[in-house]
Amino acid sequence: MAQIQPVVRCELDPLKPVPEICSVIMAVTPYHPGNEEAILRGVKEAVDQRLEQLKKGAESSGEQVRKPNSK
Repeated sequence: MAQIQPVVRCELDPLKPVPEICSVIMAVTPYHPGNEEAILRGVKEAVDQRLEQLKKGAESSGEQVRKPNSK
């Protein structure tokens, strides 16, 4: 019997990251009817976490990343 699986394959232009990422989100959400808000909230949470990491990295620039005698 045939196995049928919905698969979204994407080719992204790294020179246009924002519209490309938005297109991927729009392509995926129809496979999850009724869950678009939860998906978007999850994406927002991931973006917020990454922004916080970048902010912390900027604040600690100049600090030594690896401490002496650490493995």
